Amino acid sequence: MQLDSITIGIVGVGNVGSKVQKAANILGLKILLNDPPRERKEGNEKFVGLDQLVEESDILTIHVPLNMNGIDKTFHLVNDEFFKKFNKGMIIINTSRGEVIDTNSLRNAIKNEKVISSVLDVWENEPKIDIKLMNLVDIATPHIAGYSIEGKANATAACVNSLNKYFNLGLAENWYPNNLPLPARSKEIIIECNGKSRQEIFFEGINSTYNITEDDKRLRNDVTNFEQQRVEYPTRREFNFYNVQLLNADKSLHEAFSELGFNLIEP
Repeated sequence: MQLDSITIGIVGVGNVGSKVQKAANILGLKILLNDPPRERKEGNEKFVGLDQLVEESDILTIHVPLNMNGIDKTFHLVNDEFFKKFNKGMIIINTSRGEVIDTNSLRNAIKNEKVISSVLDVWENEPKIDIKLMNLVDIATPHIAGYSIEGKANATAACVNSLNKYFNLGLAENWYPNNLPLPARSKEIIIECNGKSRQEIFFEGINSTYNITEDDKRLRNDVTNFEQQRVEYPTRREFNFYNVQLLNADKSLHEAFSELGFNLIEP
């Protein structure tokens, strides 16, 4: 299946969901958005109801806060009734909060092929995650989606600058940590594009920065070590750290990689 034939449904279009929307747009996917709080403020032109999103999407990715009650309750948003709406096998990704998905419901949906592929970074009852569910999903990671070095540095800087402003600590304005750690993999990425589809080129570039299967293997090898894996998480840098050289690529590919955040080097 090619990227331009895939529809991704994004549930929750805040900070992270908006970044997913941007990346999906660059990659050429069709996009459906569901965000009731934003829809109430902005109108319904950009957004669709959850039923329509489920009906028309091939991929469902969740980026909502955990609300235990109220009009925007998200606790067990994805449950047995939710999966009954699936009229085709779907890919589901959850990087928000584990309790947004009912564990038993997802297990049954995978077994019944309502869900044909699944990626979970968050789990109910972390760090004591459901082993049966982990053995069913395709990619399992220990709540590390936001654990890039840039993500940690940005969060640290936000805290330090807020404390500096409130307590008048005398630090430089817009403080930011220096000498961020380097990953084991090379900063330079060279991709020969001749004879490859856009999808293959995107995969090669993105996979050169981070191979998610390594995180999956670590979790499956020792699920009891969930928290320690987060503490000792390897250095992972974001796209803007990497220099990419695209050989025999057209202008649109250069533009797409640049929009994704990579630093483009002329061949």
